[in-house]
Amino acid sequence: MGATHSSSRDLHHGSSSASGFTIHKVRPSFSKERLRSNSSNSIHNPTHTYNNQHKQPPMHYPNNSASTLHSNHYLSPASPSHSHNSHPQYRNHHSAPIHSPSSHRQGSISPPSSNTSHNSSTLQKAISRRRASSQTVESNMSSSYGSTLASSPDRQHAYSPRHSGEGKGTGGFGYLQQDDHEFRWYHGRRYHNTPSLYMLPNDTEEVDRLHLQHYIYKMILGNKNIHVPIPKECGRVIDLGCGPATWTMDMATDLTSVNFVGVDISPIYPAAIHPRNCAFSRECIVSGLTQPDASFDVAYQRNVASGFTFENWTRSIAEAYRILKPGGYFESVETDVRVHDAGPMTNACFEHMVMSMASRSVDPSVVRSLDKMMIAAGFVDVRVIEYRVPLGEYGGKLGQLWKQNMTAIMETVKPHLAKAGRIGEAQVGEMIQEMGKETKGVDGECEWRAFQTVYVTYGRKPL
Repeated sequence: MGATHSSSRDLHHGSSSASGFTIHKVRPSFSKERLRSNSSNSIHNPTHTYNNQHKQPPMHYPNNSASTLHSNHYLSPASPSHSHNSHPQYRNHHSAPIHSPSSHRQGSISPPSSNTSHNSSTLQKAISRRRASSQTVESNMSSSYGSTLASSPDRQHAYSPRHSGEGKGTGGFGYLQQDDHEFRWYHGRRYHNTPSLYMLPNDTEEVDRLHLQHYIYKMILGNKNIHVPIPKECGRVIDLGCGPATWTMDMATDLTSVNFVGVDISPIYPAAIHPRNCAFSRECIVSGLTQPDASFDVAYQRNVASGFTFENWTRSIAEAYRILKPGGYFESVETDVRVHDAGPMTNACFEHMVMSMASRSVDPSVVRSLDKMMIAAGFVDVRVIEYRVPLGEYGGKLGQLWKQNMTAIMETVKPHLAKAGRIGEAQVGEMIQEMGKETKGVDGECEWRAFQTVYVTYGRKPL
């Protein structure tokens, strides 16, 4: 198959069943040399074109209905008919190496402060019992949430200066002490305690949202987890920024002969309960991975745009290229923060999201140009698939779930939106409520048929 430096685009109009008609559009190709030398401002203005000779590589689609399209050399993950907990791979602990630098801190809780002396005896007994059964608690939490238990402040002190960040010199963030220095607390939510532009927390509530979001994306993509082919035997796949590893474990459960590695800067991935063909490592993508060159067949990345600058994107794509074997694929799945055909308050909410990202030097428009960046990094046969996702009840179950997901995100980052727009959090809350009304409609009729776009961009490392 001849390699091409062009990118093609498909457009999917989503529905409640995540299906619909498709419009195929071919995008002109771009010069790698020109793109490598251009800055983020000029990357949108390519000057060289080539005749498009795009030929699709053998593809598999991870749903049963498309099994006739699969090549004999690639696997097709079937939709799981069981939960992770009931799968045979999860029934017993195994001796596979587990990479969790902070695992010795999992399961600890903060001691009570002096102003709770009247309950100190009771609390100390509870703490002792909790510590004595930390392994049991960790297993239960891992089973329920897909992540290990991490320390959190008790409700009575969740908003004390230590946890809410109202003490001196915290700049609005409270940095935990002793065993809790892994995390910080802000407005009652737990965040990872590292310099990062990512503005979402990493507590249990957020992990639950991420679990649900995985299956929403699966609906959007037509019951697919991935678009690129995976070698049938002994393949190696890395999930860059795996979070709680919902995608990683879903794939590993279906493709038991493929090895999966998940990496993330925040260790909320499961430390003990996961498929045998899974391993996890705490690493920062943009700082450089410890994985050796040419060691993976597929690199997958999803939903990192809200915390990536243009330079971060460049480094991340370069790292993906480095660790891929010749002929390996890199796939990126990102949501454009822009909203289309929306009401005034819905537009205002998303405009504040854009302002908040811009205040942290994050350009949300980059997700629409990842194909160019992949070509500049050396990838060939680059393709973009656009999925239009309804926002609101008019879009059926998918529209309702997507609205629920986006509303939860906005409620979580409300302090950031208020700061970016120089308005009060109460005003942001009112905007979010009005967005809910605009996207709901009356008696099934919605004046605004808002939607967002999910971009799936993938390319192949030349042989």
